[in-house]
Amino acid sequence: MQRHNGAIIGSLVVLLISSAAAQTNLIDPYDILSRHFEACGGLDHLKAERSQYTECDVLFAGLKGTLKAWVQKPDRSRVDFDLGVFKLIQGDNGKMQWILDTNGKLQEITNFDEPTIKRKDVKRRMAEYEYADRKSEIFKVSLKGIENIEGADCYAIQITNILNSDVLTSYINTKSFLLEKSVSLEAENSNDSYYKDYRDTDGLKVAFWTKLIAHQTGQEQEISITKYKSNPDIDPALFNPPQESAKDFEFVDGRSAENIPFLFSGNHLYIPVAIECNERYWILDTGAAMSVIDKAYADELGLELQGDLRGKGAGGTVDVSLTTLPPFGLRGIRFNEQTVGVIDLKELNRLLDLEIVGILGFDFLSRFVTRVDYSKELISFYDPEKFEYSGDGHQVDLNLKNSVFAVEATLDGEHSGTWLFDLGAGSVSLDGVYAFRSGISKRKGVEGLGRGAGSTFNVKKVKCSTIDFAGFTIDYPTVSFSYGGTDTVLTSDQIGILGNNLFRNFVIYCDYANERIIVEKGKDFNLRFPEDRSGLQLARRDDGQIEIFYVAKGTPGDKAGFIQGDAVKTINGIETNQFDGLAAIREILTGEPGQEYTFVIDRAGKSRKMKFRLADIL
Repeated sequence: MQRHNGAIIGSLVVLLISSAAAQTNLIDPYDILSRHFEACGGLDHLKAERSQYTECDVLFAGLKGTLKAWVQKPDRSRVDFDLGVFKLIQGDNGKMQWILDTNGKLQEITNFDEPTIKRKDVKRRMAEYEYADRKSEIFKVSLKGIENIEGADCYAIQITNILNSDVLTSYINTKSFLLEKSVSLEAENSNDSYYKDYRDTDGLKVAFWTKLIAHQTGQEQEISITKYKSNPDIDPALFNPPQESAKDFEFVDGRSAENIPFLFSGNHLYIPVAIECNERYWILDTGAAMSVIDKAYADELGLELQGDLRGKGAGGTVDVSLTTLPPFGLRGIRFNEQTVGVIDLKELNRLLDLEIVGILGFDFLSRFVTRVDYSKELISFYDPEKFEYSGDGHQVDLNLKNSVFAVEATLDGEHSGTWLFDLGAGSVSLDGVYAFRSGISKRKGVEGLGRGAGSTFNVKKVKCSTIDFAGFTIDYPTVSFSYGGTDTVLTSDQIGILGNNLFRNFVIYCDYANERIIVEKGKDFNLRFPEDRSGLQLARRDDGQIEIFYVAKGTPGDKAGFIQGDAVKTINGIETNQFDGLAAIREILTGEPGQEYTFVIDRAGKSRKMKFRLADIL
């Protein structure tokens, strides 16, 4: 499940533009910018605006709310965002970024990876109008032509830099010099912005209406300024983190909940969570920016849903509502009510070994130091204020990006950089664009079909030599990536995602408060874990039957003649409902090469017998 906080908040962009008449034959982009600045009162006037305060009405995802923003150039900011059911406060005091989430949990961010450091530097330079200097060694400004934006001809002025791949394109009306639109390409947080209702404010022109459209989700946000003040006196303390709310949970024994059994199946962590004395499975997921509950389960509990959001999930976008979850508990922990997202998990549940009713994400995990022992299938939660580590594990500093951890790792000794650290991901996966551009997508592998919270997507799996992670080396990892439909224009700050087929080698501590993980060798360190040798991907139908979800070309299942949609009736004479769910059937398909199986399947109402032998497919 994606991480959607960034899309919800957006960025309050205040642009100052000219109302002077323009010629339509200008060809020098710096000349266009110069006229733009002059009409705003001159570049010196713009640079002299060192601070701003705005109050706004916000319309987002069917919810109405307010936004207050304080900005002090070059790098201090604070935004208070209130949609009623969802509240968020975030800021930057120049040394750290921080977020106070809707449930009152404060997260301070002091560690930044290289892409974030570079982006912060670019934004600081942009705030000082360094791009306006045609002699700048950092920025390049170019005129890309004249384009029509909602009926108005506009100069398309593109600003690039040598520090990263971010691109800003401004569409300036050829007659009024007002900005009609801007397109910001910043990896996963790219968006279009439209501007209207320009007003004279303290000698400057300000767009009092802005609409932002996130590229990755298509989510729209409208912002209408109700109050604007230029160069207000702002107490520097305002940019510092606020006080965290009182704890909304308690340990039964006062300081920790240790050795809670979980189920590790299909490379996912299933944890029992009780609501109203009804214990059901939830998945633990550091890659989820917000905890979510299944829509059907929310309806069963009679919860009120609000809003119509779109979040970014694996495979695409996912519709999200918000609700207030009643008090719930894990073994050894009791939680007060929480604001969580609501999504439809029906299709995802068809592929999972166990049915889940929710996902525990950042807002849950950030409250603890979480210890996961994969080989023993035990999880422990500690109070970060009282936790002291005394083992011999390797400590790794992490970067928190959009409420998700990022960590350094190296694939095959050469593909080094930032990877997302995701306990909700079943496997290590490369960003599809990176796989394409690095040539990894050309390697021999097995194609398949992936499914996330968003939708299905084509994937390819390849066998690699090594992954170096947290001071350890794992041999012959299997790595997947989206395949066949990669957009080579969009970029990502991350090489990929590290998942549980890697983490199961270890005992891992996740410490949000100190922005670190601690990694110890697990009992199963560097073992060759069983992998599918059939080429068949299985799913569960609504009626409980097992069906073929996908057949990989060139594999034993393909050679035997299986096709997508075949319903599996028996395996070696045993009815599939006698097996212990998908997990048991998938396990037998990881048997030794040469093992023979006879499936009886139903295809279009006719029974067929299919024989095949398992074989190594990677």
